[in-house]
Amino acid sequence: MELLSRPKNDRYTRPGQYNELEQRLRANPATRDIAALVCYAFDFRTRLGPFLFADMRLLTAGPRAVAAALVSSGFAKTRIVLRQWNKNFKVSEARIDGAIPQLLMVSSMQIHSASAYEMVLDAHKLGDARPLILCGGAKAIYEPWDFFGLDDKNNLSADAVCTGEEFVILELLDRIMESRAGNEHLRKTFHRLRRSGLLDDIPGLVYREGDDREPVSRLINTGVQRMVQNLDELPHPINSLGLLEPPHSRTKLTSTPVPIGKLKRFAGMISLVTTHGCKFHCPYCPIPAYNQFTFRWKSSERLRDEMALIASKTGINAFFGTDDNFFNNRETVEDIFQGLAKGKVDGKPFRDAIFFGTEATEFDVFKNQDLLPLCREGGLRAIWFGIEDMTAELVKKGQSPEKTKKLFEVLNGYGIAPMAMMMHHDGQPLTSRGNLYGLLNQVNFLRKSGSTSVQVTILTPSVGSKGYEEPYENGMVIAEADGNKIDDHHYDGNHCIATHDPHPWRKQMNMYLAYASFYNPLNFVRAIADWKHPLWDVRVVYQAYGMVGLVKSFMSGFTWLKSLWKGPVRKMQEVPRRRLEMVPPPVSPATVEGTVGLQTV
Repeated sequence: MELLSRPKNDRYTRPGQYNELEQRLRANPATRDIAALVCYAFDFRTRLGPFLFADMRLLTAGPRAVAAALVSSGFAKTRIVLRQWNKNFKVSEARIDGAIPQLLMVSSMQIHSASAYEMVLDAHKLGDARPLILCGGAKAIYEPWDFFGLDDKNNLSADAVCTGEEFVILELLDRIMESRAGNEHLRKTFHRLRRSGLLDDIPGLVYREGDDREPVSRLINTGVQRMVQNLDELPHPINSLGLLEPPHSRTKLTSTPVPIGKLKRFAGMISLVTTHGCKFHCPYCPIPAYNQFTFRWKSSERLRDEMALIASKTGINAFFGTDDNFFNNRETVEDIFQGLAKGKVDGKPFRDAIFFGTEATEFDVFKNQDLLPLCREGGLRAIWFGIEDMTAELVKKGQSPEKTKKLFEVLNGYGIAPMAMMMHHDGQPLTSRGNLYGLLNQVNFLRKSGSTSVQVTILTPSVGSKGYEEPYENGMVIAEADGNKIDDHHYDGNHCIATHDPHPWRKQMNMYLAYASFYNPLNFVRAIADWKHPLWDVRVVYQAYGMVGLVKSFMSGFTWLKSLWKGPVRKMQEVPRRRLEMVPPPVSPATVEGTVGLQTV
């Protein structure tokens, strides 16, 4: 189901409240002695698609934001572990300054949940010495119940799940540190407060009901989070860039993290939080509801400082804005890029010193194309467009072939790379005659129109979106193929798991053929030969990586393709149900719009 929203006058925290929490925690000397471990889960079975190299070189924003919040609040002994860098890492063997961490925070997307469960279960091997386990990220936000009862006896679980952002975590830690008796372990303080109902007024948490030594049967949901409206209040991302565990194959932590000046050896691009929110309400997207249909942003001064400082300290000058739709608001775009255009790195203006890429809709960029020269001066070098379907048969977001061709021509002229993201859906053929409905027709049109890259995913049920239940109820979603059961990692858009096609392997093969029509030796040579193009280097690099990525993706995804071809394919007949009941506290502290009652999940 789609997430609920708070009343419009109660969606934001009080201005300055986040910084007050931060200062109160930092003033407590005990925070400096508590070791904290922030882990990002990663499932290597999801390494598919033409951009599979980026997952190793792009520093994701989520775990770094949490770590920055901890360090800024006084938790100086904090380390970040990225599972894509540290595949064999074990929480049970982690030591920070010789001590077992008292706090473990695991962030996970749905597609990486298996890795998250593994770390939670491994932490339980420490017995009574184990850390307080808090889970967050997209998986926790939309399916918090899945982090409880992870073993056969329904006993081993995360201690709590955060369904919100940094403010929720700090509010919880502030309550724990305020109530901690002497050197009491954080986990013991948490469960003492939980059993007494003293955490029920912190919206954005889910935790078990009853004795934590007994099998879990029911969960408490404290309600929908309040969000920090002014994103400038959040800690500077530079605070966490010196906390990353270096890439290695060992199970333990190294004695020291990667020095910030050497980070460039392992990372090529850094994600930055720039704006949150989107005015569109696509049936397959959960993002607008998560943001409670609001739009938030950072100031131009703050973003300029983040990019300039990070680039000068790390040598990394490529940034990806984790926006839902950066061009959502014209005034915000104009203000931000007016500020970025004034930025410099080592004496060079952002236009020459910074590579900034972000996401936006074709409709909004086309409407505000007069701002593109200013955007280029501010370092904008690429825009990823969620076009989905050129003919708008799947979803209408103001896209059209005419707009696409004109806009991509303008973008190329300014040296801004248009990156198209398409969604192959049921009913769409591989090719069509006399129109652009066919998948290959659209991909070839995009290439000829000047798209630097193309991403093709298969329409997949997205938990938390308003259209999530429909594919299940219509009998589209695959339960298993050739004995291989569907798991969370299959929901990455690179696996065909929902279709009415009697031969689902064809939909899977269509995706590979679409990539092959865009990334191939002929188009690679064309890109090289067009050496006068403003984006010559970017186009050549994406063709090269795209071809290699296609080959590796086909090899990795061949097992699923074979399973779909061989069969039998069994479909689900209803939305998957969970066995845990999730209820509000006895006196719910958060009133939300819509019907609030028991959720059987």
